[in-house]
Amino acid sequence: MKRQRHVLVLAAVLMMCFSHAFAQSGGGFDLSWWTIDGGGVTFALGTPFQLGGTVGQPDASNALTGGAFSLTTSGFWFQPCLIHDGDVDVNGCIDDADLLAVLFAFGNTGYLLGRVDVNCDQVVDDADLLIVLFNFGRGC
Repeated sequence: MKRQRHVLVLAAVLMMCFSHAFAQSGGGFDLSWWTIDGGGVTFALGTPFQLGGTVGQPDASNALTGGAFSLTTSGFWFQPCLIHDGDVDVNGCIDDADLLAVLFAFGNTGYLLGRVDVNCDQVVDDADLLIVLFNFGRGC
């Protein structure tokens, strides 16, 4: 019994030592160039269309076209704006610090504004300020 176990262990070790991996053999496959690409956002929303992203998507370095539509963005996408109740500094309390953050960013535009663009319209304006003011004191 013990001898059989030793023989099996020795056979398994020998098989592992002398086995070969044939990952790139056979066929016309070329793995000399590859990338692992990430999607980024789950959905990019724009009236009336939605664009979904995936992890492990193929390269989109050239424009992807179909019909009247064209997608020229590739690589990593920006973090989408998330509409919230005015807690800009994410401390659980909508207070003067949140109000000041929106006031100091007032008038800025663009899609990389961060949490000061409370309603995610790419403009820090009176609408963002009103959301903070209406919820002022919540969570404190």
